Amino acid sequence: MKVLLIQAYLGRNESDGAIFPLGLCYIATALKKHEVEMFDPNTSRKPYEELTEKIKCFQPQAACISIRNVDTTQRRDIFYYFKTIRPTVQLIKSIDPEIKIMLGGAGFSMFAEKIMERIPEADFGIYLEGEESVPELLNNLNNPENTKGIFSRNNGVLKFTGIRGMPDFTNLPIPRRDLLDIAKYLHPKNNNIGIQTKRGCALKCAYCNYQFLNGAVYRLRSPGSIADEIEYLINDFNIRKFTFVDSTFNVPQRHAEGICNEIIKRGLDIQWSAWFDIKHFSEELALLIRKAGCRNIGFSPDAVTDKALSALEKGITEEDIKKSLHTIKKVKGIKAGYNFFITSPGQDFWGFLKTLALLFKIPLTLMGKGGCRLGWIRIEPYTKIYEIAIKEGLIDKNTELLPENEQQLSMLFYTNPSSKYLDVIARVVLDLVEKLLLPTAKSLLNSVRILLKFRRN
Repeated sequence: MKVLLIQAYLGRNESDGAIFPLGLCYIATALKKHEVEMFDPNTSRKPYEELTEKIKCFQPQAACISIRNVDTTQRRDIFYYFKTIRPTVQLIKSIDPEIKIMLGGAGFSMFAEKIMERIPEADFGIYLEGEESVPELLNNLNNPENTKGIFSRNNGVLKFTGIRGMPDFTNLPIPRRDLLDIAKYLHPKNNNIGIQTKRGCALKCAYCNYQFLNGAVYRLRSPGSIADEIEYLINDFNIRKFTFVDSTFNVPQRHAEGICNEIIKRGLDIQWSAWFDIKHFSEELALLIRKAGCRNIGFSPDAVTDKALSALEKGITEEDIKKSLHTIKKVKGIKAGYNFFITSPGQDFWGFLKTLALLFKIPLTLMGKGGCRLGWIRIEPYTKIYEIAIKEGLIDKNTELLPENEQQLSMLFYTNPSSKYLDVIARVVLDLVEKLLLPTAKSLLNSVRILLKFRRN
């Protein structure tokens, strides 16, 4: 069967560049008995025109659309990606009504039933991970009820076949990358090519739905398999910069250490970035990952006071954050970015001021080796924040978390009801800081660094 795999069109060009569709590559690799092609409209200047041409030339019998995110989740950059999905489905059906359309991806699974209701032209929905369910469904298109983890329609009535067990990720083959022009995903500042070393997350952050999407039990790939994939990227595509796309690279820590040691053992000349859990970060680990090629670290402590950290169920303390800053400052060759929420459960006025101060404290402490980003929590299903927001009266059980437009989306960000005035202040301050004060501070910092370098010479 001819199968066209399509990354969902975001509806705009992202300043950070297009993200390589790793999830679709895993699906493509699983479809060994089918003729597969891929299309990513996010790398196209004329996405709908090129998709039309692709369908007419390839003439697929099935099209799978991967929905990674339904929106930006950024309150100061509100944009609703999901509005492109139904037009894409309708376009495909207008070209050939016989093409069976499947929707999947993390964004789909969070709102699966609602999305199937809103897009009646879609024939099937792939719930959660699809490496096993997609091939099985393609072999049973006339009897979808035989495949677990599938939404389908029977005489116009939406049916769900039941939850399917998670695939054995530890033994999945290395995902093929040859169906797309990988050069289109190279970005001068960002590593948009991803490698996944594990699925599942045992952390319990209140705003996160990773456990719903991938489970709470880690499914770990072997360090050897990961090193093989890195060599595949080097040898076949000359890719030496990438990102480990795990929720947290260093949990479990021994797994991360094993990967780094295997990279070092093979002498792989690479540069990579990853998200790290602060609690399991140490100077010893920092030295090891630097030797293995890590150059950029992402931390997401999310709150700055012990009270707010506890409310977000982060499992860390303010002291842990301070220690991580000290380690990054001490270890040369690694930069770090920190994410915080400007308003969260447990946040008081003192915590609010300390959070704003981080915009300056972190860049100054790290002397150009890192920075800080502040945002708001997007309320999403299957999270503790959703329950907190209902309890505090910000939303109710009838609130639709899959909005119709940007205006509705703007109402789905958590604001602490005990300090709503701080929310207004924060937005004004962030505009002032980012447009005026931070550029000035960066300019002064660069001048100081140049002066210190000149004096040493």
